[in-house]
Amino acid sequence: MLHTIEVALAVAYARAFNPPGQVTVRLDTKTGALDVRSRVVSPDGTSVEQELPSEDFKRMAAQTAKHAVLRHIHDLERDKVLRDVAEHRGELATGIVDRIEAGIVYIDLGRAEGVMPPEEQIPGEVLHPGRPVLVVILEPQHNRRQAQVRVSRAGRAFVHRLLEAEVPEIKAGTVQVRAIAREPGLRTKIAVSSSQQNLDPVGACVGPKGVRHRAILSELASEHVDIVPWSEDPEAFVAAALGPAKAEKVSIDRVTRTATVLVPRGQLSLAIGRDGQNARLAAKLTGYRIDIKPSESEPVGEASTPAE
Repeated sequence: MLHTIEVALAVAYARAFNPPGQVTVRLDTKTGALDVRSRVVSPDGTSVEQELPSEDFKRMAAQTAKHAVLRHIHDLERDKVLRDVAEHRGELATGIVDRIEAGIVYIDLGRAEGVMPPEEQIPGEVLHPGRPVLVVILEPQHNRRQAQVRVSRAGRAFVHRLLEAEVPEIKAGTVQVRAIAREPGLRTKIAVSSSQQNLDPVGACVGPKGVRHRAILSELASEHVDIVPWSEDPEAFVAAALGPAKAEKVSIDRVTRTATVLVPRGQLSLAIGRDGQNARLAAKLTGYRIDIKPSESEPVGEASTPAE
């Protein structure tokens, strides 16, 4: 604190009187006396230190010291909040939409301000100032005025935490989220597994009469959410990932990490999805390049979707 005050006094003295050289200030905490000095470096590299008058500076010094102390306390409080926020990275937080400026949503989180840039927002979702909003905390942001933290509703972590909040079995560890593929505002696919033989992981996530699934959908602005069983068998996993389409046969080339999937002619468009979305997300979820073909012999269109 004393160092902060002395540095602030030196800057204020240099600004007020513009003496030559580098100004340093030493403050005697017992007497309140100021020792102001200037160090001037000559062309030959030697330095000369001289004492500067401080009488006319004392009144200004009191105000400068006060502001330096207040600013230092503010910085300490801000840094503490940021440390606390960093400990909750990846967790859900509820805030109130404060304002929207240049497409950036600012959220009052209490001790910190959430900053949600356009790429962290759900496309097509309209947020209004004064309304509560649920976000996932990403990382602290640098802002000298206040504690700010980057938040998101568009990331996969947001869906993961929503599911965790709605499904007690995930928190208990009996159901695990193994993979998530998401195109915010459009569709999300989630692969889940269970550590208990008699526990259906998909059923646990959907909930009685679909209540848990609906709660997640209501928070995602009508984004479609498919929950599928994860499997160590890649053929079974790829077939499940292409749901709601029903795959008749899946062949895996492990060298090229390509899955060739045969589906009934009537299921082809469902398997591919609008603009290839269903197949694309299935590829992201499984990590396989997916070729979708009709099971019938008639030549109709095929879809090839690389894993991302």
